[in-house]
Amino acid sequence: MQADTIINNSFTSSSTPHEAAQNLSGNASSGGETIGPSNTEIISQVIILLVVLIISVGGNGLVCFLVFTVKQLQIPTNYFILSLAMADFLFAVMCLPFRIVNILQNYHWTLGLAACKFWIWLDLLFCSASIANLAAISVDRYLKIASPLTYDIRMTSVRVVLTLIALWGYSVCLASLSFVQGEAPGIIVVRQTCYIDNKIFLTVISVIGFFAPFLIMVLMYCFVFKMALAQAKEMFRRHETLYAGNKPNARRKSTRMSAGTIFFEVKATKTLIILLSVFCVCWSPFFVMTLLSLHSPEVYRGLPRWLSVLLKVMFVHLLPNCNSAFNPIIYTIYNHQFRKATEKLFKHYRRARSGSFTSFSEPLTELRRSNHAACSRPSQTTSSCMREESGI
Repeated sequence: MQADTIINNSFTSSSTPHEAAQNLSGNASSGGETIGPSNTEIISQVIILLVVLIISVGGNGLVCFLVFTVKQLQIPTNYFILSLAMADFLFAVMCLPFRIVNILQNYHWTLGLAACKFWIWLDLLFCSASIANLAAISVDRYLKIASPLTYDIRMTSVRVVLTLIALWGYSVCLASLSFVQGEAPGIIVVRQTCYIDNKIFLTVISVIGFFAPFLIMVLMYCFVFKMALAQAKEMFRRHETLYAGNKPNARRKSTRMSAGTIFFEVKATKTLIILLSVFCVCWSPFFVMTLLSLHSPEVYRGLPRWLSVLLKVMFVHLLPNCNSAFNPIIYTIYNHQFRKATEKLFKHYRRARSGSFTSFSEPLTELRRSNHAACSRPSQTTSSCMREESGI
């Protein structure tokens, strides 16, 4: 979200929204004198954001390229990942440059009111879409694990497309609320500071745009964890029943299946916990600080300058923006199909450099054959094939 324009209260004793925005954007006051950000603070932030920009564009661009070109990845589940990658890609391309320029100019906005409104609208749009897609992925993962036999019937391509249209429509509406003006002036530029002066809007967007999707993610992952435990207990119960019946062959089969299924469920649950943890670390401090600055600004008054700078840089300017770079890494490193497709792509790139490359259609066939051959081996357990098909 728009870091130094959404949080409109400061880490100092500001009494007006504009003073708050100035202080939060890097200009703290001390004895009537404005203390601007140091060169070290500016340079370090710019370098980090440039790295985030490169990783986000490259990582999310790679995810989009793989989904569009590898037919095996063109399944309903991966359409949500594609939508997430597009939101993060567009955020990096269209929003981060504004942020970097603003930081380079000592947090002074010199591009005018129209550009300020455009930047805030884009920022709200893509960040809301990213968070909404993360929530949708958690629901999709729950449905796939809860009802694996009926999932393909329920989650058709048409339903996924309609769901994505609804998610992006929701994001557009949420971002467009920033243009609504009532008693509060809304988006303004005062003394070279671009920010939102609307307490009600900022509160609503914090609750609807973050806390509601976050609650959905927590609930879905709790249900998945509970289901994994229930399925593991059921497999152990069946194993004990077969063991008591003294059926050696069935017992060996049950042992292999129960161990494989438990491994699959535990790995899936661990992956979901990692995803939720990264999302929580990147966004929770920012929105908690937003609500505190809106409704309890006295919390930040009297803080040492080094602490206010640390809070601002770490939890307002960096971590929320870094989430767009973390998403493609996390969602591909734990996804078997994306990992295999990426390996094939780089192998053929090296072959192209050496002159032995034929066409990019080859990795599609090889990837499909390798997965089919792996699942057709007698030693391959059903649960491991399920793990590869589910991408976990």
